[in-house]
Amino acid sequence: MNKSESKSTQIGQKDVGLLFLANFVHQVVNPISGVIGTLDNVVDGTYDAVKSKQVINASRAQLEQCVSLIRNLAYLSDFFFETSERDELRKARETAVSILPQIIIESIQFFQSTGEKKGIKLELKNPSDQYRIANRPELLKQIFINLFDNWLKYGERDQTVTIKSRVNDKKELIIELSGKSIGFSHGDSENIFQMGFRSKEAHSKVAQGSGIGLFICRKITEEILQGTISATHSPKTAITTFRISIPEKLWQL
Repeated sequence: MNKSESKSTQIGQKDVGLLFLANFVHQVVNPISGVIGTLDNVVDGTYDAVKSKQVINASRAQLEQCVSLIRNLAYLSDFFFETSERDELRKARETAVSILPQIIIESIQFFQSTGEKKGIKLELKNPSDQYRIANRPELLKQIFINLFDNWLKYGERDQTVTIKSRVNDKKELIIELSGKSIGFSHGDSENIFQMGFRSKEAHSKVAQGSGIGLFICRKITEEILQGTISATHSPKTAITTFRISIPEKLWQL
């Protein structure tokens, strides 16, 4: 690569980074500005008691989304450390333990209010199955928070999204999340896990998006859990399924 090509590549990467940052800021600032306006209206008596409760609950949901976005950005920064620093971080995380189904249940509760408004129920099918996973709870929880957030954005209304866990013949812990959504084309089953990528279906449903949620899911799954995550969508049934696989060495009953 000559100097002009190298410079062009650097400019391109800079443009992508600035676009990503602008998009991220937009997604955080706009909801917070809306919450500020809502609180002003509540304080000055614009709403009655019933309406005030409704708008406060809606504002809380908006703030939850902002927290999730900021948390994603914080996790994203972990993966830009030098290799040695990242290895030390990984070792520290592997000394902690996450418990399923507790992590899933806590993640579901995070979206309970928003889900009810859209008629979307998040249901854990086998809550009595207990698995101990070598991973810090907040990291594993972020995977499910990001996946549930996707369903609330792109899932069909009035449905039940199911979460199931099982152990396969290879002694891998398999966690599957399945429900109806706008989906994605077959060729995008890998692309949706790339940082900044948003499918044409996602753009048609929600104009703005950071494109880092599923990227974080894959990074945590592969680099911390040493497992895999994949997604499939059936246009015929509109069923989308996310499948997480965790190797035997990182979990136990």
